[in-house]
Amino acid sequence: MSSAVSSQRRPRGRPRDLGKAEAVLDAAWALFLERGVAAVPIEAIAAAAHVSKGTLYACYPDKTALFEAAVRREMERIEAAQGVTRGAPADAPLRETLQAFGLGIMRFLASEPAVGFYNALSAELRLHPTLAQAFWDLGPGQTRANLAAILADAAARGEIVIDDPLDSAEALFGMWQGFSNLQLALALPPADRDAWIAGRVARGIDLFMRAHASVRPGTE
Repeated sequence: MSSAVSSQRRPRGRPRDLGKAEAVLDAAWALFLERGVAAVPIEAIAAAAHVSKGTLYACYPDKTALFEAAVRREMERIEAAQGVTRGAPADAPLRETLQAFGLGIMRFLASEPAVGFYNALSAELRLHPTLAQAFWDLGPGQTRANLAAILADAAARGEIVIDDPLDSAEALFGMWQGFSNLQLALALPPADRDAWIAGRVARGIDLFMRAHASVRPGTE
């Protein structure tokens, strides 16, 4: 085989038709969330995506590759939420920056795709340790690192006093999330999700700022 022909060979698993590949991924993701990965046959995915099995295999070589591609797309969505969290100006006050961060990540975590993923497929990830680690690094781990960086910068400017940025980030995120993940997992969403999220974020910031104020009340 000539080098020219070899260089044009499509890498294994890379979709030829991005539109069909996306349709397959959408169909697979919906079925995985509904039934779990093991219970979904390739034929069902092809039928739901309105493509032939041959077209499906041209996009993804097997069901494992499909699941991995679906999880990586979920990582991209988390990464997009991270972009929303960086919506405040670089020189904005800490409270404004934290509000942008909290609203961005909590809106994502309360969305139907995120709730469905954590409910139905987190156990499946444990069967793929490398993928699970990648998901942690690019998803929750990166969220914690981004929030810790914001807090560390604020501490360096003297806006707050913290001992460990990562520990402080976990504490603040815990106040934002609380029992919300359990509530959503039980399909008990609040009547007004946006107001609910905004209230959780604001209360968490208020508590955090009071606990870590650089000047304690009555010490000035």
